[in-house]
Order: sequence, then structure tokens, then C-alpha cells
Amino acid sequence: MREQRIAGAALDCVENEPLPDSSPLWDMDNVLITPHTAGETRRYEDNVLDLLLENLERQWRGEATLLNQIG
Repeated sequence: MREQRIAGAALDCVENEPLPDSSPLWDMDNVLITPHTAGETRRYEDNVLDLLLENLERQWRGEATLLNQIG
């Protein structure tokens, strides 16, 4: 980034979060940093809440299978 081999970067996540104050990325004009929430929208949050409520109801009914269950 310092050598500007690419025009710029938008970073939503980095290896060590939060990004330390001492990181040189903060001072680069060709870097945009977001707080690891770039993908979150109102619609996303509404869908997550709907999924949570559905899975809570399934658990209360004693069901073993949840929506979007992995493994």
C-alpha cells in the first residue's frame, strides 16, 4: 500500500482486531477501514433476529434440528 502498487483498499477485517492505534494503515490515504461491520445492514439484522426467534421456538418445542445449523 505504501508503494501504491494498487490504487487502494477497503478493509473490513484485519489480522489483529481491533487494529492497533500504531498501525500505519490508519494514516494511508488509499486505505478505507471499517469496524468489521461492512456487511451488516438493517435487512441482515432483521433476518438474523427472525432466525434467532425461529430457533428459540424450535428449542422450546424440543426439536433437535435448527435452521442454518452446521455440523
